[in-house]
Amino acid sequence: MPILQVHPEALVAAAVELDLLAARLETAVATATPALRPLPSGSEEVSVLTARYFHTVAASFAPASAQAIAELRATADTLRRQAAQYAAQDAVTGANLSAQM
Repeated sequence: MPILQVHPEALVAAAVELDLLAARLETAVATATPALRPLPSGSEEVSVLTARYFHTVAASFAPASAQAIAELRATADTLRRQAAQYAAQDAVTGANLSAQM
């Protein structure tokens, strides 16, 4: 039978990394968002359509990136909760084993 070993501190470390990644992504998106909404370089049709295309991309990119950031943070929160549950269960199991000895 395979043995599963869970190290709560590794789960917490992974959660911290995910939080840092979410923060970096949030900063990158905030920095890049103005570039995704350029003004037309001219008044001819190609410039106007190109600017409109970039605005369309920005309109779909902003919610998608916000959802990705939220998912990273939710995953980090789940890892922290799971780490706490593993640690609590280990403490209970350890106490039960000590009481039996």
